[in-house]
Amino acid sequence: MTQKPGLVKIHPMITRHFRHFFLFLLVAALAFPLFQVSATVVEEGEVITLTFTGDCTLGSADNLWERDYSFVYTVREKGFDYPFLHMRDFFSRDDLTIVNLENVFYDKTNNKSKKNYLFRAPTEFAKILSEGNVELAFLGNNHMLDYGRAGMESTMEALAAEGIHYFGSNDAHALTYIYEKNGIKIGFIGSVHSYFYRKKDVFAASLEELKQAGCQVIIGIVHDGTEYSHTRNKAQQSMANWLVKNGVNLVIGHHPHVVQGLDQKGSSTVVFSLGNFSFGGNHRLDILRRPGKRADKALIARVELSFDTSGQYLGHQVNLIPVSPSGVSEYNNYQPVFLQGEDALKTMQLVQSDTDFELEPFIEGVGAIQAFVPYEPPIEEPAESTE
Repeated sequence: MTQKPGLVKIHPMITRHFRHFFLFLLVAALAFPLFQVSATVVEEGEVITLTFTGDCTLGSADNLWERDYSFVYTVREKGFDYPFLHMRDFFSRDDLTIVNLENVFYDKTNNKSKKNYLFRAPTEFAKILSEGNVELAFLGNNHMLDYGRAGMESTMEALAAEGIHYFGSNDAHALTYIYEKNGIKIGFIGSVHSYFYRKKDVFAASLEELKQAGCQVIIGIVHDGTEYSHTRNKAQQSMANWLVKNGVNLVIGHHPHVVQGLDQKGSSTVVFSLGNFSFGGNHRLDILRRPGKRADKALIARVELSFDTSGQYLGHQVNLIPVSPSGVSEYNNYQPVFLQGEDALKTMQLVQSDTDFELEPFIEGVGAIQAFVPYEPPIEEPAESTE
């Protein structure tokens, strides 16, 4: 990536009038949102910026490929840059953009799983991610095996061909990933809860490998929850609690397709669900055609990780940015956009309803920047006496 988001620091002697003018400029930036302003300025050291999105289904059910409203048909007509057209510049201003990829890139129709919803796209559709400035895909979800292991391996090959890294799995393949910048290592681990529950020993061993590799920060992904519920469930909480207890500094969740709340556990933050992003699984925005139930509000989580001059982790700051999976309200056009005004505030209200502490407010053109969370090293319990 070419640059980190700009950091704004207002001198204490600045006049009241200029402060008002500065806020006016933020509001006026609606036509080109900033979403870069940090409340914390690191005078020296390193800031690594990560961007997380929710569920990306960059494919369609096989029987819909030739329908003019399907995701596959739309992208074939409009080009690979279409889905992330309004996000690619924003994604270019971070160090790493991470999406949850909930489809396979597979050019065959065999090896189908016996389930209701299967999502597939041609292998060339992996270009959507590279053209959209996405660098890392999470694969540990309930759709990566829609076409068996052959479909998953085809997906990983298609991603690798586009220079897209990946992590997370249902079968311990490519469970982790390490991002490195200027000697600082960030570890990623995650999976669907059912795999975690059955293979906790493998999961624990992989987490330990990240620590032994020298990762200063570890980020965990929880893919679970009740679909279309704005409230986290016990499975999400149990996996998040285990991750934090075992040294994970930030937990990001998805699967419910709608937003959920946050937890603050010591010096770790948990975001339980970001909702949908570019979601090709349904061309409608209402949920299962139920009146009043819509999946048109979601979040991007932009996270700044701060380090001192020696590379020691200082803490993190999360900016919650309301988005919609669609640029139009009448139907799903598969093209996420930033939300503004009342729609953005309603999104944050949904997040607040599942959060036990008061969130920092949303500011137009900036986002809802939460308080800086300083890192506190775990207290090592004294060894038991052998006498």
